[in-house]
Amino acid sequence: MAQRVYKPAAIYDSRIIGLRNLWEPSREYMGRPTEKPNYLASIIVKKTRGAWWEEPALANFTEACQALYTASLSHIPFQQVTWPIKDGDVADVGRANPEWRKGHWLLTGSSTSPIEVSIVQGGVPIPLRNRAGVKSGDYVMVAVALAVKANDPRGVKCYLNKVVFTAEGEEIVVGSGGISAAELMEHAKAQGMNVTGFGGGGAPAQQGFGQGFAPPVVNPSAGPMAQPAAAFPGSQTGFAPPPVQPPANGPQFGGQNFAAPKGFPSRQ
Repeated sequence: MAQRVYKPAAIYDSRIIGLRNLWEPSREYMGRPTEKPNYLASIIVKKTRGAWWEEPALANFTEACQALYTASLSHIPFQQVTWPIKDGDVADVGRANPEWRKGHWLLTGSSTSPIEVSIVQGGVPIPLRNRAGVKSGDYVMVAVALAVKANDPRGVKCYLNKVVFTAEGEEIVVGSGGISAAELMEHAKAQGMNVTGFGGGGAPAQQGFGQGFAPPVVNPSAGPMAQPAAAFPGSQTGFAPPPVQPPANGPQFGGQNFAAPKGFPSRQ
């Protein structure tokens, strides 16, 4: 039996989606218990190109995919390979497409061993033992490994090995759907409720809203990074500066000089 090939990759300037099983593993799949624990998380990368293998933020990931294709999958057409990355603008079969997926590439990675999680403080990564102070939507960089699936010779599995939280991002609530916030407001008005919101007097006490809450003052023009950062033990500043970019001397994809790696379909 041929030795299984693993190709490592790093992805920068991404945002993490769902923290439920980053530290505590899932032990069931489709309602049935699994033989091994399953640690997992997903990331999204903003789309700036028409194909994921052209995306600058996925340059190193694309190189790893090409290396795996050359080593283990070149005997089949590229179009028949099932890569682990998805186009967030394409909804999963039978499901509504949540807003947070749109305009992004989506990648899910998993591991049967605990994932190494850190947070950058003062330019230094410090181990993060639980989700205190971090949330879905924060910026991360991740280390992954790619291999052909054991039960599918045409599929590629993404193993998630390390996650480093680098900056605070706008919160993304996974699983939210159905009625929108605007529709909730309309339904409330239809029932005679005058919902003025924070700073506008709030809802009447009989509606069940608490009194005396003073939200933090935020400058709207400063953008999402101006939101108060959660402080971590030993830190007064919370998150580090905005996420790092891919190394300047690393492989560059996209732009006028882009040439798709061998095996990847060219774009006209």
